[in-house]
Amino acid sequence: MKDKKGCTEITEKLWFAMLLAATGGFMDMYSYTVHGNVFATGQTGNFVLVAVHLAKQDYTGVFRCIIPILSFWIGIFIAWHMFYSYFKEKQLLWKRSIIVAEIITVFIAGFIPLSCPDIIANTLVSFAASLQFCAFRKLGTSENYASIFCTGNMRSCAENYYKGIARKDSQCLKKAMRYSTILISFFMGAIISALEAGFLHQKAIWSVDVIFLSALIASFVLNIRMKRNSFEDEEALEERAV
Repeated sequence: MKDKKGCTEITEKLWFAMLLAATGGFMDMYSYTVHGNVFATGQTGNFVLVAVHLAKQDYTGVFRCIIPILSFWIGIFIAWHMFYSYFKEKQLLWKRSIIVAEIITVFIAGFIPLSCPDIIANTLVSFAASLQFCAFRKLGTSENYASIFCTGNMRSCAENYYKGIARKDSQCLKKAMRYSTILISFFMGAIISALEAGFLHQKAIWSVDVIFLSALIASFVLNIRMKRNSFEDEEALEERAV
């Protein structure tokens, strides 16, 4: 659903991106601190860890790090299959369903005791992160971002700061500020995750569900409000025409 100006979908608003970025930081820190020093969202670290373990001939370590990578791939395939086969390319419905799937997945992950192999929880978190990465990547009408890792956002942030400051481009400076807020949100999510993991342990991941649920409810409420405002605007135009 677009806003009244027809330019920005609800899920592409900055506040929505900040919420998702916070969940990305939370999930990555959660898998690293609670479940065996593995990165569940950004898979670059896992690729490096696979190479490290392989060089040491630690095949158990290779297996432990490669499973989240495979889970991430499976999540990408499933997300796009849902988009084309089940939701017939209806963006908002698909994105809401992705959030619901994430809520269920991380909720299950929170029930897995620490006595179980870390690979189980990490697989679930990686799967949830891949769904999120697929569905949420646009910020406004012309910008792309990643809600589950930082590298691309940092590049875009630095690039726009340069253009904004050195080239005196005010629009680029505004973009840089938006990327900055997303990076800060990711960082804050990671900090909260590290703190909660100390006393909530595996159940800390349920905080992500709270954020997801808040974003989902907000999207419904704002969508209804926007439809009502649009209807009122149409009625006002009809009255003027009469």
